[in-house]
Amino acid sequence: MRPARVATLVSMYVQPDHRRGGLGARLVGQFTAWAKEVGAEQAEVTAYSSNADAIRFYERNGFASQSVTLRTSL
Repeated sequence: MRPARVATLVSMYVQPDHRRGGLGARLVGQFTAWAKEVGAEQAEVTAYSSNADAIRFYERNGFASQSVTLRTSL
């Protein structure tokens, strides 16, 4: 069994004045189209658990949680 080819959206930010107009969704759409073109089988993005707005945005755009990382300060 071979590992899936995964495209990672490392960082995306839309300035508050430009939110809610569909720009973010268009950017994600361009990213996923590019990922398909280069042969990726999956796409992933990371958001901080405290950033509920980002998580909801990515869920609206087809992403779903796959794992949870728990961390503590030492």
